[in-house]
Amino acid sequence: MKQATFQMAAAAVLSFLLPCAAIAAQPQAAQVKTVRPQVGSPVSAHSIGVDIRNLPRAKEWHPGMAIREAHRRQYTPIGTRAPHAPDNKPVARDRLNELQAIYDRAAPKAARAKVSGGRVSINNPNTGVSPGDPVLEVGTNHVIYAVNSGGSGTYFKVYDKAGNLVAGPTTFGSLAPAGNACASDRGDPLVHFDRQAGRWFFLTMDDGGVCTFVSKTSDPVSGGWWFYRYATQAFPDYPHCGVWNDAYVCATNEGSVAGADVYAFDRANMLNGATARAAQRFSSVATLPGYGFQIITPSTFYGTTAAPAGRRQVLARHRDDEAHDGAAANGAQDFIELFEMNIDWNTPANSSITTLPRVAITEFNSWFTDYSTFATVPQPGSKTAKLDPIREVILNQLTYRNFGTHESLVGTFATNQNTGRTRRSPVDSGVRWFELRRSGSGNWALHQEGTFSPGDVNTHHLLGVAAMDKFGNIGMGYNVTKTSTPTVYASLRYTGRTASDPLGVMSVPETTVAAGAAVEGSGRWGDYYQMTVDPVDDCTFWFVGMYRPSGSWQTRIQDFKFPGC
Repeated sequence: MKQATFQMAAAAVLSFLLPCAAIAAQPQAAQVKTVRPQVGSPVSAHSIGVDIRNLPRAKEWHPGMAIREAHRRQYTPIGTRAPHAPDNKPVARDRLNELQAIYDRAAPKAARAKVSGGRVSINNPNTGVSPGDPVLEVGTNHVIYAVNSGGSGTYFKVYDKAGNLVAGPTTFGSLAPAGNACASDRGDPLVHFDRQAGRWFFLTMDDGGVCTFVSKTSDPVSGGWWFYRYATQAFPDYPHCGVWNDAYVCATNEGSVAGADVYAFDRANMLNGATARAAQRFSSVATLPGYGFQIITPSTFYGTTAAPAGRRQVLARHRDDEAHDGAAANGAQDFIELFEMNIDWNTPANSSITTLPRVAITEFNSWFTDYSTFATVPQPGSKTAKLDPIREVILNQLTYRNFGTHESLVGTFATNQNTGRTRRSPVDSGVRWFELRRSGSGNWALHQEGTFSPGDVNTHHLLGVAAMDKFGNIGMGYNVTKTSTPTVYASLRYTGRTASDPLGVMSVPETTVAAGAAVEGSGRWGDYYQMTVDPVDDCTFWFVGMYRPSGSWQTRIQDFKFPGC
């Protein structure tokens, strides 16, 4: 059968299941809430003129050294009663995995999307702490990889695009002024390439603030940096950041049971090394009862076409209302909740974060053993050692593109494909991915969504991260475990889809980046991975994540791209 004919046939087959998703895709009214900022003090820049190759080399972990486990930070008050819906409340099952299964069974090889990958494959060792929180970003000429370290501080490495190490490992703390709290950073590194300015943006944590670094040029090695430290009201755990035209925006998990905390930093002055205007902190932006872990994920700009004039940055999170709304939960659908940030640097009292109409999506399940346990995804070889799918947040990152005809947001989060909500309910972990679109002055709406976890009920997909290239193709990376024969230890794989594929399915056959070979004993797993797109050709995907070979966890960096790049 010719490919074009198959595409039409596949679309017809999939349409039998699509009405369920389509019904759930209508925008719903949401109570409008506007949050005003708290304002701190201006922050002076510190100039860093050193060539990174001349800084001391960070001490790396070696086999035989101890591995410590990071503290779990969850802030549910003692005695809090979980507000989730009764376990006998009927809910619709997730049928999106059936869309993927139908496609996988029916699609001939000629109809499957193809990618070329493996030009660069970089392995990095364990760093003596779990989770590793590996991230990477790609700039004009460089690839930067960052990871938690249990020894000499969180560090980064700089590679060229052929995979050759150019500089590092270098601790983030070695870039900070001597005596500054950031000289002893506390991890959770984030690396972004500001595609509109051609600069790099780093963030790590200390006990009472965030440490930010903005490169003076596109060269992160010898071009110099500006350093700014911003105080936070509590330990700024598990930050997620986004780059927009008027701010660097970062959300943190500071223990506010009333909701998430969000900071806006003065991008314009930080790019120039000027004194940054006071950070604007938005507290208690949104509440998810029953979760002590509150994060909303800022969108970050990709591509070469600027957002429409006056367009404000969007932040998002998923809402499994069975987890949060008790008996009032809507058993037929769940939601993506959206927020819009308006920043006025001259008159901060005018700044705000405002709720937007939420987007209804197909029902998903964030119950993994319960709504608060970290380690819940099974592995082979152990009945007790399990991995953390990070159910609470839209994972790193939420990517934005402007295609002219429409704007697009792409993200992922965890779902249990089993609908049960009791401790007897098995876990069948999958990755829910979605694309929202907006045209003109309209609202954001669901364009497509899918649940990806091919295989039997004992095959688990988790920690998915996704990005979109300039053609609208999507690449997605993730971990896989499988407890049935043949077993799969925590491995790294990727898939993807072209813009012309039937909606709601990934058409690239699963591709293994790195295969696991042993049980991971720590439930603190992954936390951050990153899928990004090279800003030069705007279509080569780069991906990093953890896997579990014999000995201890390691990370792997991999690139791939679709034809026509």
